Amino acid sequence: MAGIIQTDEGLRGKLPRLAGESPNVAPGTPLALIGLWIVALRHRFSSDPNEPLPWIWSPDLKSEAAEDGFPLPDGSPRKLFIGAAYDVEKSVRNYRPAIYVDRGDITVPKLIIDDHVGQQLSTSLKGFWALANIPITFYCESENAGESSLIADTVWFYILATRDIFRESFGLYDISHPVMGATKPTEEDKEVWITPVSFEVQLDLRWSTRPIAPLVREITQHIQEKKNPDEFYHEIVLRDLEK
Repeated sequence: MAGIIQTDEGLRGKLPRLAGESPNVAPGTPLALIGLWIVALRHRFSSDPNEPLPWIWSPDLKSEAAEDGFPLPDGSPRKLFIGAAYDVEKSVRNYRPAIYVDRGDITVPKLIIDDHVGQQLSTSLKGFWALANIPITFYCESENAGESSLIADTVWFYILATRDIFRESFGLYDISHPVMGATKPTEEDKEVWITPVSFEVQLDLRWSTRPIAPLVREITQHIQEKKNPDEFYHEIVLRDLEK
């Protein structure tokens, strides 16, 4: 992964960032995590003569380029698409086989009271800490049930065997053992089979707050200057809706 993954150093320690990634994508965010796992999977399914696989990731695929049958008659690896689950590009979305990366609902369990870990008396600066649980799922899709299961098995063991390496390299707090689900046909299209591989990533979250009493007083004063606060609220909502 050298040259692909970079890290930013901050209060949270190492934070994952793709080389050349937009500065608008903050390191360690769910969107950045999806991008990182896409890169990791593409690296796993890249061409390697020392460890050949029946599939090889290709950066440029179209639905009409899909290959029927498994395996290919000449024994060459099938091209594999790997991308985000929210990719709406139809020319790519209809290609099989494919692996789509998605996340589930993010939860932050309260491990300590109000997430509060300390306060600097001289400045009243308060420190907070929490762990974010982010479910990650790889959807391994194919028009062949056996192929879908085999791709998922490769992905499942890849995560299981390298989770400690990725945890340390990506600056993640923890990565759970992966779970490979059953291979099932989709409800929309019985010709497409999906095998999910899911696991959970924990992110170490740290933040601080400064006294906000002056800010609250300023907001209160601004509202009190209005003759009718309710009308003021309505104007703000309606104005935003009209944009």
